Amino acid sequence: MDWHGAIFSFPDLKKDMERTRIIIFATDNDVEGTETVSLEDACSICKQYNINLYAYCPTTQMNIYTSEQKITSYKNAVEERANGKFYTGDLTQMASSIVNEIKETKTSLLKTSKKTFVTDYPEIFFITIITIFFSLIIIEKRAKV
Repeated sequence: MDWHGAIFSFPDLKKDMERTRIIIFATDNDVEGTETVSLEDACSICKQYNINLYAYCPTTQMNIYTSEQKITSYKNAVEERANGKFYTGDLTQMASSIVNEIKETKTSLLKTSKKTFVTDYPEIFFITIITIFFSLIIIEKRAKV
């Protein structure tokens, strides 16, 4: 996973330290390929920029690539380096716990929120096409007379 890209994709990361930022890491902590940033460094960066970190790792029964040692190192990195919350096991319980935790952060104190509404009126296009089509038929019939 590209921890670095996830962390530094936040706008004004270095300028606006008061803004609430949340990242959820979900991994079995099995390194595939070359790491650009280690899990421990990513956790330290989260703490440095005041990013709320939630992390999930499957149990050894859920994933053959997970080991107790990987779970422990993942948990320690998240809790000690980032002051984050670590979850393992039941996904349903984890999801509801994270949602409840997020509701308790400063994000729930926002008085206004930015909303984007996209309204599509496809019927205008079809009415226009049908009107042009019938107009051409009428013009063609009058031209022949």
